[in-house]
Amino acid sequence: MTAAGAGTIAADGNVALRTVLGLREKLGTVAPRDPKNRRLGPRVHRLDLLHELCAPETFEHVVGWLNSERLTSNGTRREYADDVRHWARAARELVGTEPFYLGAITSDVIPAWRAWTGDIGLGPRRVNRLASSLTSLIEYTKFRTRLEIINPITRYDRPVIDPHDETSMTPILEVPEFQAVVEQAQTPRQALVPVLIYTLAGRVSECCAAGMHHMKPSGGECKLDLTRKGGKGRVFTLPPKLCELGAVCWQGRTSGPLLLDDDDRPMDRHAVDRLLNRLGRAAGVLPGRDLTPHVLRASKLTHMYDQGVKPDDIRRFADHSQVATTMRYIRRRDDEALKRTHAAAAVKVYEGLVDRFL
Repeated sequence: MTAAGAGTIAADGNVALRTVLGLREKLGTVAPRDPKNRRLGPRVHRLDLLHELCAPETFEHVVGWLNSERLTSNGTRREYADDVRHWARAARELVGTEPFYLGAITSDVIPAWRAWTGDIGLGPRRVNRLASSLTSLIEYTKFRTRLEIINPITRYDRPVIDPHDETSMTPILEVPEFQAVVEQAQTPRQALVPVLIYTLAGRVSECCAAGMHHMKPSGGECKLDLTRKGGKGRVFTLPPKLCELGAVCWQGRTSGPLLLDDDDRPMDRHAVDRLLNRLGRAAGVLPGRDLTPHVLRASKLTHMYDQGVKPDDIRRFADHSQVATTMRYIRRRDDEALKRTHAAAAVKVYEGLVDRFL
C-alpha cells in the first residue's frame, strides 16, 4: 500500500497517518489461507486485511489497541491481529455480519462459536487465546471510549487447560536431532541460523532484528547486545566457536543485518522459517511437523533442564517474567522416575506394619 493508500485508511478510520504507517510495518505481512480449499494466497499486509474486514470505528479501536503499550512485542501484535481476523470470520460465518464490529459476537453466539472452533480443528490453548484477545480488545475500547460494551465471554466459556498436557505443546528436538539439523546445512550462513537461535534460546524476531552494530568486541570476546521481547536489552557473551562461525559468515562486515541468506539478502522471520523447515525435513526430524524457531527455543530450555540448571536460572536466560511460563516450554522426562521414587519412599513408613499380611 502506498502512502496515499495509507492516507485513505487514516481518513476512513480517523487515525493518524503516522500511527497507521508505523503499525503496518510492525504487523508485517501474512498469506491468508482460503477456508474452503486451504490454499495459501499471496502475501498482504495484515493491516490492509483488518481495514477490509472491520467497520471504520472498530478499525480505529483495533489500531489503537494493537499500538498500545500493553503489547510489548511485534510478535504479540501480529498474533492479536490474526485473532481479530478470526473473530471477523466468526461473525461472518455464524452471524452473517460483515464488516466486523465490536458487539457482533454476543453471549448467545459463544456456544455456537465453541462448537465451530472444534469443527475447524482449533485446540484448547488456541481457543483460550482467542477468548483472551477479544476480551483485551473490548476492555481497551471500554477504557478509551467509556462505552458500556459487554464482553460475551465468561470464564465458563473457556476450555480447561491441563498445564502438564504435552499433546498441544511445542515439540522439542533431542540433542542428536538438533545435531542432525545442523549437519544438513550446506553453507556457513545456513548453519549460523539454527546455531544462533538455539544458543540464545532466542525468538526469531530478536535474531532477525539484530545487526552488526549490535556486536561488541570486548577483551578478546565477542558480545551481542540483543533487544529481547518488551524492548529489554540483554548482552550475551557468545561462545568462541559461534564467534568463529559468525566471522566466516560476516566476512569483516560492520554494518547490516546479522543474518543474511546465501544471496546476501536480509533474513526475516519467513526466510528463517523456510530454511529451518528445509533443514528439518532433510534431517528427518519432527515427521509431519515443521521445524520452527520456537522448537529450537523450547529444545534449548529443555536441554538446560536436563543438565540440572535450576528453573529460575532458565527463566532468567529465557527472559520470562514468571517461572511458570518457563516450565511450559520444558519437557520434564523425569516425571515417571520421580513418581516411582516418591512412591517407593512411602513404603518405609508402613513396611513393618503390613509384613504380617504377606
